Amino acid sequence: MYKPTHWTLNKLVQPVIVLALTGIGDLCASSALATNGDDARGELDLKTSRVIVFKDGHGLFVKQATGIADADGRVFTNEVPDGAILGSFWASAGDRTLSMRAEWIEKKQERKRLTTCISILDLLRANQGNAVRLGLTGNTIQSVEGRLVAVLDRSDDSMLDTPPKITPQAATPLHSSIYANYSLSPTPPVSLPRHQVGESKREIIPVGGQFLVIETADHGQLVMPVADVRTVSGAGLKTQIELREEIVSTTKRLTIEMGPQMAGKAVDLNLLYFSEGVRWIPTYRLGGALETDGALALQGELLNEAEDIDGATIDLVVGVPNFRFKSVVSPLSLERTLRQTLAVAAPNLMGQTGRLSNALLTQRIAELPRGMSARPPVANDSALNLAPELASNREQDLYVYSAEDVSLNKGARLTLPLWQNDVPLRSLYTFDLRVVRDEESGQVVNAKTAANDSPLRLSNNKVWHQFELINSTGVPWTTGPALVLRNLLPLAQELLTYTPAGGTVLLPVTVAVDVRGDYVEQELNRIPNALVWDRDHFSLIRKKSTITVTNYRDEASQMRVSTSIGGKVESASDNGVIRINDYHLQDWKKYRGWTVNNHSDVTWEFKLNPGESKSITFEFSFYVR
Repeated sequence: MYKPTHWTLNKLVQPVIVLALTGIGDLCASSALATNGDDARGELDLKTSRVIVFKDGHGLFVKQATGIADADGRVFTNEVPDGAILGSFWASAGDRTLSMRAEWIEKKQERKRLTTCISILDLLRANQGNAVRLGLTGNTIQSVEGRLVAVLDRSDDSMLDTPPKITPQAATPLHSSIYANYSLSPTPPVSLPRHQVGESKREIIPVGGQFLVIETADHGQLVMPVADVRTVSGAGLKTQIELREEIVSTTKRLTIEMGPQMAGKAVDLNLLYFSEGVRWIPTYRLGGALETDGALALQGELLNEAEDIDGATIDLVVGVPNFRFKSVVSPLSLERTLRQTLAVAAPNLMGQTGRLSNALLTQRIAELPRGMSARPPVANDSALNLAPELASNREQDLYVYSAEDVSLNKGARLTLPLWQNDVPLRSLYTFDLRVVRDEESGQVVNAKTAANDSPLRLSNNKVWHQFELINSTGVPWTTGPALVLRNLLPLAQELLTYTPAGGTVLLPVTVAVDVRGDYVEQELNRIPNALVWDRDHFSLIRKKSTITVTNYRDEASQMRVSTSIGGKVESASDNGVIRINDYHLQDWKKYRGWTVNNHSDVTWEFKLNPGESKSITFEFSFYVR
């Protein structure tokens, strides 16, 4: 079992470096051409040491970074994470905050490879210097023999006759859309967009190749058209040719300034960034006899779509902190979604048409709607698109369950058993009525009532069997699905809502078929023109309602009956608890009604013996025009 711990501010106040990086934009991105020097000098070795996972699909990644600073006191990493949020990007060593620079690095290199000759010209170039016999297409001379001196062409590395072939890195969800429109084959021709992570391959082909030089015994050196050559033969004829390719690779780079005093010295950093891609889902199991207590267990189901995690501490957080800009990427991310950052951080960039100013952007971008909120939409990852009621609950305190030495690859799933405790419970049968009324006639309406039913009767009145649980575990219960088993017999699966330590919660089980409820109304009197409000005349209607519940079970049933109604409840039988509030839209058929009316809630609790029936009443009044 993993020991739960409270998350206090002191637990997070420690030197950290934050990386918030994702998306591309020409406004802040720069590019650099890598030299042929030692690229590994100053490179950091990163290891994820801690991931703090929230229920809404975001996580806080804490990384340890070590390396040797270069001659200028700088260190760098190409492992720039995607999706980190605006304002969550920091760098520090010890108690010192460090300066960072994000840029694009472009590196060019030449590579040679052997490939099969696929043309006469390839065969001639591959066999330069060899003795060959050339079969010709002319009518006079059938062939010529001699030493192939050269194919007449010149080297021009700027001539790139073969279209680039894109080979992107393992794509993240953001990058996958970038490469969706590019072919991986040489045809049709495509070009590598500026500042995209990946590499392009371009074949370097010499210019010329129309003539060759052959040295013969009779005529010395002879220059002839390559087009006249039909066959090439000779001892030791080569059928493979060496081709040259230019490889252009583009990567992101984050450079951290340690200062000249750290040149050539070992550095030890902490890296921290808040990003989407990880999520945990609490799931409960309630078992046992389920009479006076039950065995409640909690496990966390962890989803990882962010990065490979190897031997890190995982913190599963109950509750979701307020991150206002969690849907906005940092400008240091170098990603295309930079436009969202600009729109949020500087709303005055928006023109009258709701589009970002063309004076600031050098390429066409998506339009943003007028009055865009501070949280623009982001790409949705279907792997994390789960039940929304499980994602967050802002009424919760932050509470942490920790598990050490956890490894989980990107795309994998994991369950972590958190705790199991016996908790007190009792069975409770609940009859909860919400009365919806027509605002003109004052009659009760219900969308499921048949045409021949009385308008004064609610149909489909259901009594629910629920378990009332007392949180005696000492830790809060976060919202999550709960599987209910009685001695391995499945009874239900429902939603266990957030419950603080020491609190109580109702967990629905099923509709009770042997406990029934009914509801009727009776008008007592009607007073015309009882109220003038805003030049409108209203009549006052007083009614008496009767709720009847019957227990057909063989055992006594603890009942809780409640009603929620538009109007003012004036009295209730059997010590019913009355609460009167302001006007509620939901009390009226067209969500309009008249605001002169109150809203009332009444609650009763009592026990019904086997076969017993009980009627409770309340009187109330409301206005109609």
